[in-house]
Amino acid sequence: MSNARAVLGAGLVQLALWNATSQTWSEFDDPVDADKFEIKPNFEEKVSTSKSHLDYGQARASVVLPAPTEITIEIAASNVKAFAMQFQGAIASMTQASGTLTAYEITTAVIGENSLGKLNIADSGFLVKDNAGAVTYVLGTDYTVNWARGILVVKAGGAITAGQVLKVTGTYGAVDGSKILGGRNPQVRCKARFDGVNLVDGSKLLVDVHEAVLGASNAFDFLASDFAAIQLTGKIVTPTGMTEGYQVLLPD
Repeated sequence: MSNARAVLGAGLVQLALWNATSQTWSEFDDPVDADKFEIKPNFEEKVSTSKSHLDYGQARASVVLPAPTEITIEIAASNVKAFAMQFQGAIASMTQASGTLTAYEITTAVIGENSLGKLNIADSGFLVKDNAGAVTYVLGTDYTVNWARGILVVKAGGAITAGQVLKVTGTYGAVDGSKILGGRNPQVRCKARFDGVNLVDGSKLLVDVHEAVLGASNAFDFLASDFAAIQLTGKIVTPTGMTEGYQVLLPD
């Protein structure tokens, strides 16, 4: 164990999540950058106070009882699982092969947004025509496009009228990603590890949290002026068969 006169910690955090469907623990994920890994022991104090005129208000006895230990993990890194924990969400895949829109028909074109049914639309070669294919409408004058979302926006005052049938030609790129279904998992049940060092003398600091139940404790501002962090707080749980919820390891 180190005998340094002060502690300035640095390290990485790993999480293993509980799968409620399969009732199993996942393997520990890759280490992530974190700005906080805080464990706060708690207690409840019971005091017997004297009513005697000789020592009124003095403590006859005092007992400190253990209370659930709090844990706070603030994740700086951006990954799918971290975002899912922040937004209390379930993770689903989002997959789309590349392809072509050939005279794709919008039969309910309205002034405003009309979905093209595909994401990641390419601007090169994109055309919008009337139903007969005789009139080619002008991008920026008659319509605009949200290329990432695949939304055709018919502009008021342009040549396209509400209810008109349009024919759209263009291409779209492949999409392979994830989406978070927010609000599906209000709590995060996990195991946690901290692998670090005391920068004062280079000695190792290791923490094993056997089980914790966490929830997102901060709002996430997508337009924050500074780096946005994902903060999870909750209680450490002592699993069945164990006498403690966590261990702090100080190897030589």
